[in-house]
Amino acid sequence: MEAPDDLDCDPQTMFEAMTAGNPNLPVPLFLSFQQVKSKAKQYSHDIFAAKSTLVNILDRHEETVIKRWHKKTTVQRQKVLTIAFPAIPPTHRPDFWAIRRETASQRRAGTFYRDHWLLPSLNLEDLSKPRNLLLFLRSRARNPPGEFVNADANSVHVGHTAQAIMPPYLSGYTMVLAGQDTQQSYGRMLSWDDDDDAFDMMSSGIGLQPGEGLQVTEIQRRKMQFLQRCIEHILQDLPLDDLSIPKQPEPPEERLQLNSPGWPSLTQEIEEAPYRLQYALEIDRLRTFVIARRNEAEDHIWSLREDPSYFQEVVLEWSDHRQERILTASGKSHPVLRQDLFWERVLSNVVVDAYTNLVAWDLVSKELDHTALTKSNHHDQDKPGQKLPEDSAEALAHFEHLINQLTKGPLGNWKVAMVASPPLRQHYVRDPQDPTNTRIGVTSKDRSHKKGDHLLWLLEVLLDEDQLFLCGLDNVCDELEREIRSNRTSRERISPYLASLISDLSLFGELKRHRALVTPGPRMTVVVEQKELNAKFNKKIKLFSQTFSTLTGLGKGLAKVGTPQSKFDHPTYRRRTQATTEKMQQAEKNLDIFWTHVDDHCKEKTSGTVHQMLSEILKERHLQRTPDWVEPAKEFNDNREQNESDTISSELAALELQSRSENTITAAISHARGRQKTKTRGVPSIPSSAMVGGEEDAPVDDVATPIFEVSKRGFKVFTSLFYTPTEEEPPGEVPWSDFLSAMASVGFSIKKLDGSAWMFAPVDNEWQQSIIFHEPHPSSKISFQVARRIGRRLWRRYGWTSENFRRA
Repeated sequence: MEAPDDLDCDPQTMFEAMTAGNPNLPVPLFLSFQQVKSKAKQYSHDIFAAKSTLVNILDRHEETVIKRWHKKTTVQRQKVLTIAFPAIPPTHRPDFWAIRRETASQRRAGTFYRDHWLLPSLNLEDLSKPRNLLLFLRSRARNPPGEFVNADANSVHVGHTAQAIMPPYLSGYTMVLAGQDTQQSYGRMLSWDDDDDAFDMMSSGIGLQPGEGLQVTEIQRRKMQFLQRCIEHILQDLPLDDLSIPKQPEPPEERLQLNSPGWPSLTQEIEEAPYRLQYALEIDRLRTFVIARRNEAEDHIWSLREDPSYFQEVVLEWSDHRQERILTASGKSHPVLRQDLFWERVLSNVVVDAYTNLVAWDLVSKELDHTALTKSNHHDQDKPGQKLPEDSAEALAHFEHLINQLTKGPLGNWKVAMVASPPLRQHYVRDPQDPTNTRIGVTSKDRSHKKGDHLLWLLEVLLDEDQLFLCGLDNVCDELEREIRSNRTSRERISPYLASLISDLSLFGELKRHRALVTPGPRMTVVVEQKELNAKFNKKIKLFSQTFSTLTGLGKGLAKVGTPQSKFDHPTYRRRTQATTEKMQQAEKNLDIFWTHVDDHCKEKTSGTVHQMLSEILKERHLQRTPDWVEPAKEFNDNREQNESDTISSELAALELQSRSENTITAAISHARGRQKTKTRGVPSIPSSAMVGGEEDAPVDDVATPIFEVSKRGFKVFTSLFYTPTEEEPPGEVPWSDFLSAMASVGFSIKKLDGSAWMFAPVDNEWQQSIIFHEPHPSSKISFQVARRIGRRLWRRYGWTSENFRRA
């Protein structure tokens, strides 16, 4: 591919002409070919020299390095890091710290914090932790520098977009780094005139503009020399130059961890990413997250239809995050709050968001599958420095476009909800309402409130498209999660609804981050024209658009069937009596009336319900309803075991009645279960309506599930999750830590995601897919009602009931 003619002109003259029209346009440093070549040669020499030193030391002394680093206190580790890098920044994400301390004009004139922008991963907070420096040493010593090119190039995204650092410029050449494993070839220059592929390599992202390549090699040189100084100080009393010392086996990665790290987390993975070898598009890993989120969206729809208390909580949560709740500067409330229109807006948004969310995550899941398929067709070509096959590049372009478009959904919800969130509402005022339109304007009371308020600054970055592009969605979510996790006050300012939005945004950010690892920065070559991207995207979201348009206009009449919210009070948390049973039944009838209204609206527009429209992705289930009250037999027996047996028998009789009188939307389909054995003894396990909902057409006693022997604490947890209603008081709250331990004891691997989300993945591959639950926020105790919902979802996903658990 030949270079465009307009690139042959004098670049310095071109930039001067451009800055004449826009003085704020940054002007790079112009270097000659010899200057770039000389610097690249020196940087390459230093990188490989440091790498050789690190390899020789780690081959003989890595176990000693691990032991000594673990024995040091945090202060002692920081001392080592400071000796290796005297100006090392103290905090995580020093580029975020710097962006708030310099104006754009100050950065363009010459930043005071160049190392903060250039080397954000070199900081005391992260590297003084027991594991990160050890990972850093191992990854950079054991892998060629070309493997880190894309990650190192992307690491300065904030510095580039903030115009704090700018790579030098040289036209007419391409620098090659990826795939070059020798000192002589690393950083070699290809002339566009002499090499027909040189310009194409740069424009497609395989090679780099010489200035960008020079910046990457400078970053790598600084990192390698920093690591060399660190390890030499840690082992300062040993003869590191003595190569006669025998090489030792490489310690397993588990040795790098000082203590038990607790539950694995996405936050930890992101925090460790700069110190590891990062692989582009780890599709299996990403797919696990996405499918779990997609299944959660499906469960959310059924919980809204089945559980009046859940429906009530969701609606009230959405109403609390509406901008109509914000007062004007004079303290006046919005006039619509006193009208049915407010609740029609809230209820309509709850319904539309639930169904479109399922369609969106189902789309992401299918797009990942397609990208994985095209990637697997060319696994032998998936190497650094090689051009992507055409179909893989096109699939990646469509994947990126889909993610960019779908991210607008949670970002749109964030823009409405963040400023209206009860803990944050005090910082904003609503503009007086214009009676001619429904748009609501919100402004800050006083911009000075953000000074020193790091959390609020991060939250508002997500409101501003320009600031979000500058900082990067993945970087903002990473820093936001760190701030919430490490600062109790910040945690208390995040409502559960905002925490759930952060979970979604973080997952989209992780998808974007992995896409960026394929090629560094924007590519000059257009793989797929924008018109084609839009056309294919519009075709993919046909079901999404149909769902949205069908549910549009749903608000009219919703207030009549959806308010007052007290009609959905569902007192499962109270002792079961005839009065509480009847109240629960009435709440369920009210909920059925609401959803019948929704279904009737859809039938008028499409001759079918929304579930019929989504039949290919939304599996139908039975709705569990509370059976009529059965007066318990009043028998007295001193034998405690006989009393318990009588109670269970009467409960099963009631549950059998419930099963016969169950209200079914459509025939349910069977979900894949875990490793199961046919039950030959005992009574059939029939879930309580106050606990779980069945979803199989087959009789329950035809299917059996594993029996788990659990500890006393675990048994107490599962008893609460699968509580069978009796005349006794329901159990109390369940500590979140106890729930995690109980789930781990029955074979789940557990990972903390960002926000409030936790993912539980069955270790047994024969089981169903992963499932997501949200940690109670800001407290960490599961209420009885939430415990019941967890039990219901575990029943639906894995077929569990209380009979699956026994005391060890």
